[in-house]
Amino acid sequence: MSASLTSPEKKQMRRTSLIFFSITLFCGLFSAVYERFSHGVYSNFMVCLFLFPFLGGVLPYAVLGLAPKIPCPSRAASRLYNSGIATLAAGSCIKGVLDIYGTASVYIPVYWAAGIALTILGFAAYLIGTRRRRAEA
Repeated sequence: MSASLTSPEKKQMRRTSLIFFSITLFCGLFSAVYERFSHGVYSNFMVCLFLFPFLGGVLPYAVLGLAPKIPCPSRAASRLYNSGIATLAAGSCIKGVLDIYGTASVYIPVYWAAGIALTILGFAAYLIGTRRRRAEA
């Protein structure tokens, strides 16, 4: 079952990719401004903050929106996956802020674990939904 590039689902995937692109730009600008006023101290977590929404959001959703034969994820799968990417980006931002201030927190690993778990759950839900749709067709 393949959808055309003009189907509502494919349009939504392209729209989501654009939203993630704007989030990527915001993260890049935020980290640049934050580092500008950090008195010469920087953190790789802050520098690479934009990579989470770009690699985890812009690229996958652009592929889903532009490839006619790749099925789109369900709403639940998409929300789980998006929550994982958002959690990873937030964790990177908080870790970067703490690095710049020269402190640490025991809660940072929770962001990584939760972000990775949500992302994997979203991807697993996508695969299960894709198999289920193929079986029904």
